[in-house]
Amino acid sequence: MASLSTKNWGNGKNFWGMNWQYDPQWILNEEQKEIQLKLIECCRTLIRPNAAICDDTYTFPRKSMDALASLGLLGLIVPKEFGGLGQSHVCAAMVVETIARYGCSSTAMVYVMHLGAVASLLFRHHNNKTIQDLLRRLDSDKLIGTLVFSDPATGGHNWFPFNSKAKQYDDGTIQILRHGAWVTSAGFADFYVVESTSPSFGGDYMNLSLFLMFKNEVRSSTDDWSALGMRGNQSSPVVCEGLLSPDRLVGSFGEFPLAAHEVIDPYFLLFSSACWNGISLGSMDIAKKHVIRTEHVDKGMRVADYPVIQDNFGRSLTETNCSRMMLFSVAQAMDRVTNDNDWSIYEQPFMAPIRGQFHHWCFQVKIKAASNVDAVTNEMMHACGGVGYKKELGLERLLRDGKAGWLMGASNEVLRQIVGKTSLFGLEVLDLWGKVSDTRVLNSELRKLSAEEKKELARKLLIEASNEDNDFNHNIELQNSYQDSEFENPFNTSPPTMLKSLDIDDELSRNPSLRPNEFTALKLHSVKPLGETLAEYTFSLPQATDFTGCFPGQYVLVRIGKHQRFLSPVSRAKELGKISLLLKHETNGIFSNCIRALQIGDTADFRGPCGGYEYQPNSTKYLTLVVGGMSCQPAVQIIREIMANPKDQTSVTLVLCAARPADIPYLQELQKYALHDKRLTASFTVFEVDCDDWKGGEGYIDAKFLSNTLPLPEESSHRVAVCGGPRMVLGVLQGLRTLGYSSDKIFVYGQFGVQQIRAVYGKHAKLAEHRETHIINGYH
Repeated sequence: MASLSTKNWGNGKNFWGMNWQYDPQWILNEEQKEIQLKLIECCRTLIRPNAAICDDTYTFPRKSMDALASLGLLGLIVPKEFGGLGQSHVCAAMVVETIARYGCSSTAMVYVMHLGAVASLLFRHHNNKTIQDLLRRLDSDKLIGTLVFSDPATGGHNWFPFNSKAKQYDDGTIQILRHGAWVTSAGFADFYVVESTSPSFGGDYMNLSLFLMFKNEVRSSTDDWSALGMRGNQSSPVVCEGLLSPDRLVGSFGEFPLAAHEVIDPYFLLFSSACWNGISLGSMDIAKKHVIRTEHVDKGMRVADYPVIQDNFGRSLTETNCSRMMLFSVAQAMDRVTNDNDWSIYEQPFMAPIRGQFHHWCFQVKIKAASNVDAVTNEMMHACGGVGYKKELGLERLLRDGKAGWLMGASNEVLRQIVGKTSLFGLEVLDLWGKVSDTRVLNSELRKLSAEEKKELARKLLIEASNEDNDFNHNIELQNSYQDSEFENPFNTSPPTMLKSLDIDDELSRNPSLRPNEFTALKLHSVKPLGETLAEYTFSLPQATDFTGCFPGQYVLVRIGKHQRFLSPVSRAKELGKISLLLKHETNGIFSNCIRALQIGDTADFRGPCGGYEYQPNSTKYLTLVVGGMSCQPAVQIIREIMANPKDQTSVTLVLCAARPADIPYLQELQKYALHDKRLTASFTVFEVDCDDWKGGEGYIDAKFLSNTLPLPEESSHRVAVCGGPRMVLGVLQGLRTLGYSSDKIFVYGQFGVQQIRAVYGKHAKLAEHRETHIINGYH
């Protein structure tokens, strides 16, 4: 027992925390114990010293992950035939716990997401050479993976990939666009396993697929990451976009629900729980060192001698080891049914869950570990008193990091409700994919309605049912089979139209300089900073008398080298000799970094028009523009065009929502237009007022806000154009529907516009066209 009781911390030094007596070493074999000892030493020499730096500076723990690669741990669960260690669930749980306890909790969470990504690939690696090649190079090339499952518009109760779309072309290539809300290692990971709707999605959230994407296909802005804890794991929003070869499909189309139940969810829940257990143990180690070494001179007693402190440690250690043993028990059960994590079991079709049969046990493991780490870190803070509150002890960092356990999807509240419901009614009532209505709850709510409220609800339901009728849907498709066929521009009812001439009375030759099907090189003329991360880039057209050839509201494709983005100009469409773009810089966006690197006189390639709402003067009596602060470009261009044309009698309403007043570009210009021109009414609102002179609104755009601003929905000649982030757009659409605006009056910018309309108005809702088919007052 003596050899088991002494834990070393460097050459000849005893570990200052808890010894081996309270670690369940009997669950590990000799090879796994050797891995553990090497990892503890790696934590001592590199990962632990790096933890405070990552926390202080929000630095991604790349050095720590590289150190794990040197031990072969990036390929921990990869079969030995591909150069991995071929280790079990028990070993993987031990490794995560060890990193979190002796090293760095941010690194542990980055590693958990890496394991989840690797497991996703292993599930369907058997006949995929691209995946096999990647698995072979994990440690040698130090390749870090992560998962993209979160979504900006849905909650962590169950991440639906609402802001995703996929299209497969005749040659087999697959175009993917996916927005993620919280992605660990965002911008730093080398490969991403991305959940997305399938090409044949059709609104069925069980028809989801997995795709392998690489770093150059993902953009993010890591400067936006700021949090209470887990500061090194860089959980930032991402945009994944690319044209993928067929071998980037992980498995078959529609297999994500199976992969999630069988591999991804169990892996994430089990090993993230190992991270929380490691933090609990780490906080007790730190607290033990303090209470053993700190003596109260007046009492002649160490802090550890007080019975209340001993009680705190006894309770915390017992609860933590209960959590650990529950986790290791489930890990052992998974090892038994998978032949110690043997991935060849999935080479042939399987009829019943294998690892997935313990899915609901993983829910309980996560609930226990996450609630325990919150309690234990708090208890250890109390045990250490004021010293524990100080940064240098290292306890406050673990307390902050541990708070993430309760909140990470799914949160403990959600999981407890799932466990409670399934324990009462059976696992068959678990409806993760939104397929089964709860008729008892529905009937209970209906009883609360008055007779008039029931009639109104019935009226709305009948309209929805009519819209979903197959014959109605077939007629809509016959009206315009082109609409929703373009991946990038789903609202278009035909290819974008060029503005071929200007209504200017002079004898000068004026030509459109851009072409929709070929690129034109334009020189950078000037760069105007509009904030720390925002700038306006102006490019010269080939001739000073040229115009772009785009209608106001249309966007263009800009290419720099091999990298390209769709962007909406902010300069007037009829402005001669130049085109201006407003761009927010992303720290890990390849295109963003390319355009920032341009020098005056350098060129970028432009192609357009490529899509968007084609505004024409006097084509509608009322035009409402609802936009986000960093998505205001089409609205700014259209407003500038209208303000410059006294013959255009369109009545414009601008509703702009931003995070803070400083995040509203061109605010003074827009306010000046509204003050001096009765054609424009402008309303501004922000989520947070951080200055004393703000005179706009505060809060989100909802039905109440819109009702005080917009023309009546009954107005026949009225167009609404919406451009913004997913959550804002859906909130606006919900508000518009509540106020009675029909779907065919609303144009939504972006690749997700059609599915956002259908999510709110019904899957067969009639779509708006991208231009008006009539002209008001006879003026073009």
